[in-house]
Amino acid sequence: MKNYWIIGDIHGELALLDQLLENINRFDPELIIFVGDFIDRGPHVREVVDRIMGMGTGVVCLMGNHELMMMNAIDDMGYGGSPIELWYYNGGEATMHSFGFTSFFTFQSRMEAGYLDFFQNLGMSYTFEPLEGLKILVTHAGVSPAIPLRDQIGMKNYHDLNRYLLEEHIEPSSSFLWMREAFFRSDPELWDGHIVVHGHTPVLKLKRFVASSGLDNFSFVDNDLCIRRANRNGRIASIDIDSGSVISGRLSGLGLFVENTDKAASGLRMRSITVSREDIFPRDLGMINTGI
Repeated sequence: MKNYWIIGDIHGELALLDQLLENINRFDPELIIFVGDFIDRGPHVREVVDRIMGMGTGVVCLMGNHELMMMNAIDDMGYGGSPIELWYYNGGEATMHSFGFTSFFTFQSRMEAGYLDFFQNLGMSYTFEPLEGLKILVTHAGVSPAIPLRDQIGMKNYHDLNRYLLEEHIEPSSSFLWMREAFFRSDPELWDGHIVVHGHTPVLKLKRFVASSGLDNFSFVDNDLCIRRANRNGRIASIDIDSGSVISGRLSGLGLFVENTDKAASGLRMRSITVSREDIFPRDLGMINTGI
C-alpha cells in the first residue's frame, strides 16, 4: 500500500526522531517530508541533521523559521534589527554548540560546506498528489494571506523568500515560515482546494488560541495533531502536526495511505504516529473524503 509521511518540528530531539523513523520505515514509505525546524533548542541538532542527510532518496526537507533565522544570521541579513540576536533569542546557541562552536563568528566562518549546502537548499514548500485531484501542500507554518499561493509555491529557497519580502514590503512574521493567527483565521479558499499540512505552532498553543478566539471546525487529537475543516463544505483544510518536541517530549508524523479496491486507487486514509520518550501512540484518523 503506497504511503507518504510528513514529520513535524524536531528541534534537535534525536532520540524522538530515531524512534519515529523506526516505526515509519516499517511501512516502506514512498516519501518522507520534513516540515523544517530541525535545529535550535534541543541538544542534538548536528546528529539530527546528520541522520536526515544520510537518509538518501525519498526524502524532502523544507525550511522552518529557525533555519531561516540561522541562515539570515550567517548571511547578515537583517530586517531593521540584528539577525544574530534574533537567532540567539530563539535558541540558536544550542545549535552552535551542537556543531562544536563556542563563538558565532567561528560558526559563521568554519561551518562545513556540506551542512551549509543542506541548509541553503531547503525547500519553501512541497506539493504532491497521492490521489489524482487531491493536492497536499506541505509547508512549515501554513499559507500566508499576505502572499498569493502561486507565489509561495513558486519560491525555491530562502533567497527567493527574502527577496520577495523586501520587494513587497512584507514583514517576515507575515510569511509562511512564521505566521500563526493570520493563517488560522483565514479562509481556506486562499489555498485553492489543497490540504495544507504544517508544523510551527505547537498543537497545545493552537488549542489555547482556538479556545480564546471562538474559532470552530478545529478538531484536536490530544495535544499532538489538529485537523481543521472548511466552514463551507466540511472538507479537511489543514492539519497541524507540531507536537512541541522540546517542551512536550513528543514528536508526530502524519501518514497518508492510498487504499485500493479492485486494483484501483479508491481513497486516502490518514494515520499518525506520535512517539514520546516512554511510549508510542499509533492512530487511525480515518478516510479523507475525496469526493468533496
